[in-house]
Amino acid sequence: MLEGLEAVDWRGLETVGPDHPAANVPKVLRRIARAGATSGREAVDRAYGDLQDLLLAPGRVTGAGTAALPFLVDLALDPDTAARPDLVGVLAGLAHNGETGEPGAVDSGWKAAWRRQWPRLRMLFDDRDPVLRRAALQLIAGRTAPLLERWREESDLSVRVPLLLALGQAAAAEDPTGSADAEVRAVLEGVLHGENPVLRVAAVIAAAPLDPQAALRSHPMLLELLTDPALAPEFGKVWYTLDCEDPYERNDVAAWAVHLLERHTAVATSFVAGLAEAGIRIGDAELRRCALDQAWRLLVARPSAAAAVLPLAAGLLADPDDDVRYKAAHLLAVLGHRAAPYADRLAALLDDPGESTFFDGTVGDHARWALTRIGDPRALPDLVERLVAPYRDMQGRGYGLGDPRQPDVADVLRPLRAHAAVLLPAVREALRDEVDRAGWLVRDLREVLHAWGENPLLPGELTPYPQPWEPPPMELAQAEATVLAYTADGQLHGAFAAALSALTRHGRLAPPVREALAAHRTTDRRLSEYGDYRAILQDEDIRRRVDTLLTLP
Repeated sequence: MLEGLEAVDWRGLETVGPDHPAANVPKVLRRIARAGATSGREAVDRAYGDLQDLLLAPGRVTGAGTAALPFLVDLALDPDTAARPDLVGVLAGLAHNGETGEPGAVDSGWKAAWRRQWPRLRMLFDDRDPVLRRAALQLIAGRTAPLLERWREESDLSVRVPLLLALGQAAAAEDPTGSADAEVRAVLEGVLHGENPVLRVAAVIAAAPLDPQAALRSHPMLLELLTDPALAPEFGKVWYTLDCEDPYERNDVAAWAVHLLERHTAVATSFVAGLAEAGIRIGDAELRRCALDQAWRLLVARPSAAAAVLPLAAGLLADPDDDVRYKAAHLLAVLGHRAAPYADRLAALLDDPGESTFFDGTVGDHARWALTRIGDPRALPDLVERLVAPYRDMQGRGYGLGDPRQPDVADVLRPLRAHAAVLLPAVREALRDEVDRAGWLVRDLREVLHAWGENPLLPGELTPYPQPWEPPPMELAQAEATVLAYTADGQLHGAFAAALSALTRHGRLAPPVREALAAHRTTDRRLSEYGDYRAILQDEDIRRRVDTLLTLP
């Protein structure tokens, strides 16, 4: 193996980076060849990382890549090579760069070298290891003809699922009037009505790029199969994609299905409610969590989802699973006044210590926030202390921008000006403590006091309070142009808010601006750039301001 490696003049070849000389290529190839079953995974990963640093860069294939190709194929075909799927990934990366790179960025000998090696590369599809065969699909991703050929030959389900998904994507990207497209549609239709339930689900999802209505037509079947307790473990065994080395679990596939249904909000929310009902019926807490996760995704994107999400979340407030109660309380909190009929249930959870696996805060914290959003005074006792206490020993806070999470202190307190008389002593005491400790919340608490019309400084403080930044006032013509541009393309959130303020200040609306705002007010998407609870808060604020504007002459 690796015969002829020394015959290559590596020093005269170029790699993708000046800090990685081509003379290192044979050294890395030997490290990979020497690695065996006893080699540590860390050492193997490091060798492959070094190989990628030498050979892979977007849109580029260098002379070193062309010279290394036959040796890479040697290693990939040798069953004793460690982590062969990783090596196939390097080959797929080179092939992709060779196809997509500009002529000057791809070595002149690359295409001919690839054609020479292709008969050997095809042998990877007949390898005994399904993991390697699955990785080799990357070499033909995007091309329906070879994918169809593999579909006819492949029998392992863990390879057939990603094959089917890749077929749908490839056919959609190619000429939809071609014979290959018709054959792919026929394959998908046959699998959809076949006997294997996992493949039937895969057929619906694979068809989506070709037929956006496929999931809508098949959602009853999807719900039936995705809530079958006997089938649930099977997804995690075989549901792979070409861009992820780990399998999708049943809940991941359910989330994929909801995403395909999202444009049909009523169907998507009904589907999510069906997941929750099945989770209750069969005692599957993971399925109930999945249902709430998808309800959250829908709610943060589509205002019309609120009507269906409200009873779903309320019905899970007493769930035995901490994570389920946490997410249910969070959903009711972001729903605000809509959750008022469930205020007593929320009040019963104020001392609930249940926590989510991944998110900060407790069930009680979210129940308390929900009551503040409703305007229920039962949230007020100890509210400030419960909000600020977690920050006293906090070294840092991380969260996903699209996930449920504890709201920022200012976002909870700022709207409570009507209760300032009750909360003010606690806020000032918390501010004094934060200033003494140089804590995290000094700015938040000063902002709350400013929003309430109170002095944001403590007694004895002399440094003036820096007013929150606001964009400069817009002229009427600029404000009108900004609104028309925003309503046309949905961008410019910050400028849009400033434009609304300017229009309010000027006190009148031109007919085209009024028509644009009235039409935009009815859109079923969040008027926000955020992906967490702030999407709902900002959306509510902008819609209120638009409603006020529409009353102007």
